[in-house]
Amino acid sequence: MEILSTEKEKKKINLSFLKKARMAFAFVLWLLAMVLLVALFVMKKDQLKQNLEEAQVKERLFGKNEPLPIKTESEAAPIFSNTKQAQLDQSEAQLNQSEAEPNLSDSLSQEAITDEISENTEESEAAKVLLVDMAVYFATIDENGNVEITSVTRQIEKSDSPMMSALNAVISGVTAEEAERGLQSLIPEGSELLGATVADGVATLNFNDAFEYNNFGFQGSFYQLMQIVYTATEFPTVDSVQILINGEKQEYLGSEGVFIGSPLDRKSF
Repeated sequence: MEILSTEKEKKKINLSFLKKARMAFAFVLWLLAMVLLVALFVMKKDQLKQNLEEAQVKERLFGKNEPLPIKTESEAAPIFSNTKQAQLDQSEAQLNQSEAEPNLSDSLSQEAITDEISENTEESEAAKVLLVDMAVYFATIDENGNVEITSVTRQIEKSDSPMMSALNAVISGVTAEEAERGLQSLIPEGSELLGATVADGVATLNFNDAFEYNNFGFQGSFYQLMQIVYTATEFPTVDSVQILINGEKQEYLGSEGVFIGSPLDRKSF
């Protein structure tokens, strides 16, 4: 009985071993087949790919994928609606019109500049000095010391007080050209005409203190008065001249005593 059981167990072991050996052999065969298939696939990859493309297997399995149509700019749908596109066209037209037409602000600026230039021109023309010819008197002294009063025509600015303008020209002295001709003024330096009025043919002339004192004594005072009287009486409204010093009438001019207590005319000299 023991021998029979032992033999049965041995048979079971052998059968189990054989079963496992067959399974291992089958696995090895399967593995060899897979390796062979992989090798064949690697070796024949390009040919298989070409065959598949020719047979259009991909299109049959997944359907044909048609490329998406590419629309040109002319076929593309407009981005803006018709209203917005019209507004855009209108804006573009206005921009082109503004570029074609002169800028209003620039035109106004140019007109303003032109007006300003015109105004400045008018002002400059109005400011032009109008000169008139006036006779003024200066002295000449010869080699012997003899003094004469000579008339000189001066171009003097036109004013509302032409007599004062002429007298101020005398007080200012001779020009360089007049000095070359031997003319000179005997009116004391620093003399000023403070005011002048004309009434009933008498010109009342008010001078400052400097007019009273002449360095050339009596003769100098005499001819300085002559310069003033002759220049003032060139005007048709003036017949004689009353001299005032600082607004006051004096009997005599200077320390030498030239009489100025009454109006002087050309006959007074």
